[in-house]
Amino acid sequence: MPVSQIDVAVERKPGSQLELRVTAPAGEVDAAIDESLRRLAGRIRIPGFRPGKAPGPMVERAVGWDAVRHETVDRLVPELYRRAVEQEGVEPVSDPQVDVQTLEREKPLVFTATITVKPVIDLGDYRSLRVERSHTDVTEANVDDAVEEVRRRHATLRDVDRPAQAGDVLRCTLVMRHGDEVVGGEETGERDLELDRETIIPAIVDGIIGLSGGAERSFEVTLPGDYPREELRNTTVTVDVRVLTVRERELPPLDDSLAELDGHGTTLDELRTVQRERLEREAEDSDRDRFEQQALSALRDSVRVDVPQVMVEREIERQLADLEYRLAAIGIPLDKYLELSGQTIEKLRGDRREPAVQRVRLDLALDQLATEEGVEVDEQQVEQEARRISEGQRLSASQRQRLEDAARRDLVRRAAALRLLEIAGGDGGFVQT
Repeated sequence: MPVSQIDVAVERKPGSQLELRVTAPAGEVDAAIDESLRRLAGRIRIPGFRPGKAPGPMVERAVGWDAVRHETVDRLVPELYRRAVEQEGVEPVSDPQVDVQTLEREKPLVFTATITVKPVIDLGDYRSLRVERSHTDVTEANVDDAVEEVRRRHATLRDVDRPAQAGDVLRCTLVMRHGDEVVGGEETGERDLELDRETIIPAIVDGIIGLSGGAERSFEVTLPGDYPREELRNTTVTVDVRVLTVRERELPPLDDSLAELDGHGTTLDELRTVQRERLEREAEDSDRDRFEQQALSALRDSVRVDVPQVMVEREIERQLADLEYRLAAIGIPLDKYLELSGQTIEKLRGDRREPAVQRVRLDLALDQLATEEGVEVDEQQVEQEARRISEGQRLSASQRQRLEDAARRDLVRRAAALRLLEIAGGDGGFVQT
């Protein structure tokens, strides 16, 4: 089929939309019709002719002009759209909405394609963006706490014949009801429960303290405003608890033997050194992560861009697909997760809308920063990343191309983020590649 320049008129519309009015010359249309007739000839049987060898007029009489027209439009319009997008240098972020005028012989073909494109992105004076780096000091008190955690990790549980106290670990049954519905625990299952107000609702801990082995108690608790199940927040539930045994933690001595027990050194001082170094590494990592997040947030919040809704919806779908994948990895179907968490898919989508908007804003900002700074990535890196992602999968050529495009986009954004950190830091330090 001959390929010629096509006429494309571009009209910008609100919401980062473009309308492309595409006109293909009559000669290209006629060539496409002839090609359609050859394809159709191979699908039908016409007496006296081998498959695919019947003349075009006979094929058209056999299948009808409407069939020829539909075959031509279905093949020609997507190709013309691809060429129009490439010719005009636009970057669609949505599938086109196409309106095709009637196709006729010896006449140009005209159609419109309405698409959403990447919006205009204004980074402002991004080169003046600065973020202060924080430095977390590790104190002796921090080391003391870390050593105490080592002791707790190596503690043994010992049955005690006394009422339960904060910090004890109980063997018990616990059921939480809202009306007739069981909303927490199991009616028959025994469990270990540590009376720790940091991990258990404090009112439940307070309701259990003072019970001895063999004791039972029923009491009411008002659930906090951040309770995972939204419909139960700030509601009153009934807690039924039966204590089987009360156990306390027996900590190992705070001496050189603790280092040997933990496998880090032979003296308490050596153990403290190991814990200090660990805390310092964690503090450094935390400081770096905080700096990076603050720099990315500063760029995201300063960019001026009208985020297209189609990109937000696509990001929501990506997040939900990622959630479903992670749930499947631990054997929980998405519908079961929704049931257990008391949510609906509509609620899940709604909760992810604002985070999706912010994610898209940041991605667009990083894309624009990469353009402004001339950020590029090595194609060998792109191929390596694509191979890493697709390891063990058999992909078609088109799937491989899409994967490489996604890998290239991600690598460019990572490189742009590193450049941002250099800018935000003022001197390029603190950045690790």
